[in-house]
Amino acid sequence: MKRSQRYIALAIIALGAIGFAVLFGDVLGGVTGMRAFEDFTLDRRQHTTSESFQEGVGQRQSNVVMVLFDEFSLDDETAPWITPFPRAHLASLVDAVAQAGARTIGIDVFLADLHENLNQIDGGNDLLRDAIDRAGNVILVSPVEQTDSGSFVRPPHEFFTDVAHEIGTAELPASYATFRNGTLAVRSGDGLAPSFALSMWAHYEGLDTDSILDAAWASGRLDLPGLPAELGEIPEEWKDGNVDGPESIIPFPIRFYGPPSSTLASDPPGTFQSIGSSGAVALAWFVPEFFQDKIVLLGTGFHPEDRFRTPFYEYRVPPTQGFDEGDTYSWMYGIEIHANALQNIIDGSYVRRLGLGGRLLLMLFVTLACGALVFRQGAAWGAAITTGAIAGIWVVAFWAWAGAAYGPGSEYLDLGAVGLWVPIATPSLAAALSYVGCVAYVAVIEGKEKRFIKGAFGKYLSPDVVTEIFKDPSSLTLGGEKRPLSLLFSDLSGFTTISEEMDAQDLIALLNEYLNDMTQVVFDENGYLDKYIGDAIMAFWNAPKDVPDHADRAMRTAIFMQRRMNDLNDRWAEGSDDHEPLKVRIGVHTGEVVVGNVGGEDRFDYSAIGDAVNLAARLEPANKTYDTLNMVSEITLVAGEGSYRVRELDFIAVKGKEEPIKVFELLELEGVELSPEKEEALRHFDAGMAAYKRHEWASARTHFQDAVRACPDDGPSILYVSRCDEHIEDPPPADWDFVVRRTEK
Repeated sequence: MKRSQRYIALAIIALGAIGFAVLFGDVLGGVTGMRAFEDFTLDRRQHTTSESFQEGVGQRQSNVVMVLFDEFSLDDETAPWITPFPRAHLASLVDAVAQAGARTIGIDVFLADLHENLNQIDGGNDLLRDAIDRAGNVILVSPVEQTDSGSFVRPPHEFFTDVAHEIGTAELPASYATFRNGTLAVRSGDGLAPSFALSMWAHYEGLDTDSILDAAWASGRLDLPGLPAELGEIPEEWKDGNVDGPESIIPFPIRFYGPPSSTLASDPPGTFQSIGSSGAVALAWFVPEFFQDKIVLLGTGFHPEDRFRTPFYEYRVPPTQGFDEGDTYSWMYGIEIHANALQNIIDGSYVRRLGLGGRLLLMLFVTLACGALVFRQGAAWGAAITTGAIAGIWVVAFWAWAGAAYGPGSEYLDLGAVGLWVPIATPSLAAALSYVGCVAYVAVIEGKEKRFIKGAFGKYLSPDVVTEIFKDPSSLTLGGEKRPLSLLFSDLSGFTTISEEMDAQDLIALLNEYLNDMTQVVFDENGYLDKYIGDAIMAFWNAPKDVPDHADRAMRTAIFMQRRMNDLNDRWAEGSDDHEPLKVRIGVHTGEVVVGNVGGEDRFDYSAIGDAVNLAARLEPANKTYDTLNMVSEITLVAGEGSYRVRELDFIAVKGKEEPIKVFELLELEGVELSPEKEEALRHFDAGMAAYKRHEWASARTHFQDAVRACPDDGPSILYVSRCDEHIEDPPPADWDFVVRRTEK
């Protein structure tokens, strides 16, 4: 091969690998799992800051102190009142830390009601109001409510707000599992409201919060010291008043300073100086410097409803702390999440994402390096350099985050500011794709002769003729006839990966068991097994003998194959502790085709050919786009007479065809209940699809997001959230026909 051809091929493969990596890693990362993987690596990087390895409480210098409510603060009368926490005690805390010289006091308790029954016990309402009034520096918290008119901050009871210095919202960006983001400000009506952290920082620095937010509203960006340029942007749509629902937060990724804090000596040390509320008053009297000129946050340290997963959940306690090997940290209370966000703002030290140019250069370097070695030294050396490149990406990413080049037990070089987020998932995927692409290219060019021999032998391999054919010998003549068929194509998802990991004999046994069970389902519904293609199956109905209800039988087969697949997974799991459940993807379509014997006089297959066959074959892999298992065309649904549970998926034109068809997800037979999570997701999805067809992208997105919340692995809902985002950013024309034209088989 000419050297110039290899250079061109390498460049094309590298650019293609980068493009696909960006697509699957960034654009579709939520669907492919790459975003979750990147979040996982980011959590691990959070553990590499110096605060994560501190020797004990108070080692880190901070102007933030936490007073955590504990059960020891409750007396016999107030013991039943765990929630709300007794306000008389809260008043004593405010008085104590204020007299000790706290510059700013934040109360992470929503004082929405007066709770007269509790007030009759301790008179806490008046005591707390007076304490807040005397302190003059108290920041209260409020939630954000979503209404038909948009989002609004709901303030605490006016009995307390009248004497408080300011109100900040404690709202945090929604999270399915781990909280990683904080809030700078929120949309409230026709303006902005500060977050709890921003309000405390502004008061601590002697700044006016309203002036900060007014300037942000005018400029379109919240400008804070050290805040990266890509953060703090105010959506233009907010000013137009046409955005509602959950899109009401200006978020930022929190750089957590370390593991959760605790007031108990029996717990491993955390990050911030903290004291239990039962001992805080005495500490303020005898050691006032503990609170003097500090920001003091008052919040719970024992209410289970206010604890959350963070990147330090299940983080192993460093052995230097003197705890048993294997001890881990667990929940972090909401007050400490706010403390971390506040500390970010105080320090002007935020998570800084590597810029687009830097990310592209990194991917270009690793893709060219991996591909070049494949071309020069072959696949084995290419695999070695690819593995090394991916390992190098991890090392660079961890060093950049920690701001230091470090190794076991030592630091080699100070690299400057911490918190630089160098992506791992997308560059690693780009390196792997470049390797695979270059190996495939070499195989295509140098393996033509081998592929020709393999293809020639493949022409002589034919499945056994189904017994039904022999009932009518006339059907064995060469030639064919046109007739309507219902066709089914199935493919075992993930089988290629399993085949590389299993012993050959076990693999064949598993495949034979799978094919045997699935074939029996086809036979039970009077279907004709056309062929096996590896783990794939092609079957059809209404030939060689008439099957009037062929559309219904094809759809029932798809449903029963999924049930049988579940049974197989259960059976295999009983015999293997590490069995990964397999999935079968199925496409069903009905149309007129040519059916008959194809081949020579001695060797032939009874098969079907035509556009309907090609279309049915395209529906099976189309499931990947929507992360569904059964896809059926509208034509088949109309041809059937049975009742089924289906969900409209899309209006698509498959590769090679201009005429679009409507496709549906075939879920179950009518009357069969799905899981509660799936049922709820389907209800939200139907509402979202209705809004989507009306071009109401924001409303549709909200419904689809609700579906994802109900069932996080609901593929169609995840896809349509992404599509709504695209249409919100770049709306299609008003006369758009909703047709999705697939560019891959």
